[in-house]
Amino acid sequence: MRRFLVLVCLAAALGACGSPAPAPTTEYDVVGEAMKAFDKSDWVLAARLLREAVVKQPDDVRLHYSLGVCATHLELRDEAIREFQWVVAHAPANSPEAVAARNWLAAAGVLIRSASSESGGSGNAGVAADPGLGKSAVRGQVSWNEGEPPVKLTRLQIFLKGIKGTPTTDVHLVRRTDEEGRFEFKNVPAGTYKLTNRIAGEPLWRLKVDVADGQTASVDLTPQNSLRVRDDFPDGQ
Repeated sequence: MRRFLVLVCLAAALGACGSPAPAPTTEYDVVGEAMKAFDKSDWVLAARLLREAVVKQPDDVRLHYSLGVCATHLELRDEAIREFQWVVAHAPANSPEAVAARNWLAAAGVLIRSASSESGGSGNAGVAADPGLGKSAVRGQVSWNEGEPPVKLTRLQIFLKGIKGTPTTDVHLVRRTDEEGRFEFKNVPAGTYKLTNRIAGEPLWRLKVDVADGQTASVDLTPQNSLRVRDDFPDGQ
């Protein structure tokens, strides 16, 4: 009987102390995880997380643009159109995201919604003009012969971006490699450019290309001129 009373008192004492407070939970950083997947070119995971992130931060240009990029890699044309049109309508007109989105939509032959048309104004939607009005070209081939490539090399987006403060500053072109990894930019104005495979996140290449008037510049993208060996724009310009 005494033993029973001791156990009852012990239980009562423990109950009086109360249960320990639950450990604080860390909120899941869906935006951070989405961008990690994006930087690793895990397009399926990145797209899923970015869709969640856009719901949480619906006015974030970077998230909409990154989701559009994922959609292009996953061949989700309608989603890519929707996200890039949103970027064009909401991002600063000269921002890298807006320029790249306009170029993609123009190459896809898609009407671009202007900000005024989305808000009910009288602005008319139009097709983005291709800024490439020159007589030159840039072509090359992507290859990776050192073990497993870090990204899929076919249907890879390649960007040709004019240099700030030069006559080519407003030229931003994007192309995809074909099934053999080849790419070509036509009607390129003469001048100096940055050739890269990304405008958001860490690229594989960041090369300076000088394009002479009426000439074709040939630049193959390989491990030998990748970012780990050569970076012509270390400040990320």
